[in-house]
Amino acid sequence: MNLHEELTSDDGLTRVERRAQQRRIVVRRRRTVAIVALAVVVLLVACGAAFAGARGAFGDLFAGGGDYEGGGEGEVVVEVLPSMSAKQIANKLVDEDVIKSADPFLKIVKDEDLVLQAGNFAMKKHMSAQAAIDTLKEASAANRVQIPEGSTLVKIKQAMVKAGLKEAEVDAAIDKKKPRDYGLKVSAPSLEGYLFPATYDVDPKTTPKDLVQSMVNKTRDELNSLAIDNDDANRYLTLASIIQVEASGDEETRAKVARVLLNRLGSKSQTNGMLQLDSTVAYIHGAREDLTTTAEQRKSKSPYNTYKVKGLPPGPINSPGEDTVRAAQHPATGDWQYFVATNPDTGETKFAANYKDHQKNVEEYRAWLREHRSAATKSADANSGQDA
Repeated sequence: MNLHEELTSDDGLTRVERRAQQRRIVVRRRRTVAIVALAVVVLLVACGAAFAGARGAFGDLFAGGGDYEGGGEGEVVVEVLPSMSAKQIANKLVDEDVIKSADPFLKIVKDEDLVLQAGNFAMKKHMSAQAAIDTLKEASAANRVQIPEGSTLVKIKQAMVKAGLKEAEVDAAIDKKKPRDYGLKVSAPSLEGYLFPATYDVDPKTTPKDLVQSMVNKTRDELNSLAIDNDDANRYLTLASIIQVEASGDEETRAKVARVLLNRLGSKSQTNGMLQLDSTVAYIHGAREDLTTTAEQRKSKSPYNTYKVKGLPPGPINSPGEDTVRAAQHPATGDWQYFVATNPDTGETKFAANYKDHQKNVEEYRAWLREHRSAATKSADANSGQDA
């Protein structure tokens, strides 16, 4: 065998050429393996992220489906963000092992047409879907202070304490305080009437003073929007607070009641410049549901006793709504001096320009009482003041 045959393979390549070819094949294979490995790593990372984000959505698969029983055990704090949907909340609860699976939770949300609130919620592990829902609802209610129109300071303070604020701190923020203490330069004897009726969110950092400041700020905004000067604010809010109690939700009735009050305070007053309203006397002693008062109560020497004191009381007797303040600003035109709700069920109210006609309306009211109320209630009404 000659030298050329020794260095040449059957496929015509020399040994050197064959070794070079084999090296190229090895390099290509290594490169391919590296690319495939990198692709696998990327895919695994992507799948891992997707799985982490969607883990709760497959709660039934990984947790066995179904529902836990009872109120759970231990404690876990779950943060619900404002942007989270009910499904996202359910998934998060599955992730935290609060509930076993999402479906029972979401079914309750749908059946009850619930809107879940944001916040940090103290929950337990292994809760039933219903127990978890109840906890979220109760916590959401506790994290809000709802102040209805016509609320007194007493009611507002109760609502604040119910929301979890400390009673002593609530008292300190409200008692003996005036609007000026919160930056509203209005002459008023107290904060009564100056805590705007609305719904306020309360978080763990909210103090009673913070909340009261928000309420006063909203009152300032209302006065500005209605173009009421600080010098006139106490008069309008006091008048409106009385209308809030005395008038129904009907806009026309509110405007007429406003006119009656102003006529009684005017130069042609038939009540000697006194409003003579049970609502203001009831404010002194604590109002009954029907706002009736006794003869003894109407002897009070309080400046809020409009049977004894001429003019408006020194300040509001509750927090009136914006529509009622508008009625105080824009009373109806008329010569009425008296009014009475002849049908408390419907709110029908009749007005009179003189006492004789008013007595006819009062008799109509008494007839309604005889037909609708018990003997005990009628006896109480017989002893009440002839309001309006």
